[in-house]
Amino acid sequence: MEIGRGVGRVVASAIGSASRRIWISSPWIGPSYVRVLVDRALAGVDVRVVTMDMPDNAGRDLARAADLYGSDKLREAGAKIAYWRRRRNSSRVAALRDAALLTLLALASVLVAGRLAQYSQLLYLVAATLAAVAAAVAVYRLRASRKAEAELLAAEAEFERLSRELAASREAIRRNLKTLVVPPATAFVHAKLYIVDDKAWASSANLTDSGVEENVELLVEVDAAAAERAFEQLWSTLSAELSRLS
Repeated sequence: MEIGRGVGRVVASAIGSASRRIWISSPWIGPSYVRVLVDRALAGVDVRVVTMDMPDNAGRDLARAADLYGSDKLREAGAKIAYWRRRRNSSRVAALRDAALLTLLALASVLVAGRLAQYSQLLYLVAATLAAVAAAVAVYRLRASRKAEAELLAAEAEFERLSRELAASREAIRRNLKTLVVPPATAFVHAKLYIVDDKAWASSANLTDSGVEENVELLVEVDAAAAERAFEQLWSTLSAELSRLS
């Protein structure tokens, strides 16, 4: 039995290196430990969590961990596709617009040159210059469009690769991570029980930074087999109550 600040580090360390199972009951779970639990599930560890449906409990997100995993990366990849698609389209439009405008100016110069004989040589020179500029601008714009097209194709390929990768990761999370988020109206689960591989602890500490590091808490190592039976009974009871609500 231990009591004091930081006694929860034993549990946190065990969770971070778990290889077989993590079964926990903690009303509140901090964001950093949510990430650890998801990472352990991705590594193939059997993760089962009982936590409370409270506004300030990041542990609620574990119920949607598979759907949330990698969503920021997907949004960024999608935004990159949208950006390069806009760049490609704008380059194409600009190429046509600028070439058409300069060509019209060149034609206007030729027409005016036919009427103003004294300025015809100069105007023909202006027309030739404008035609050359129109061609150069069109080449520049089309090159920009081709570059944007290449970047767009690369962004789309990266999005597809990321989607496949995340699909596999999300499936692993769904397979290995099970969470019961309990509304207070159903039951206020205040028990803190941590079963990691072949060890188990009962504690007063939530799996939060304050519970693990800052608060004066109690931690007692208990018989793992007895803890497993108690957890399975809690899981079964709460699952039945939540099923009746749904």
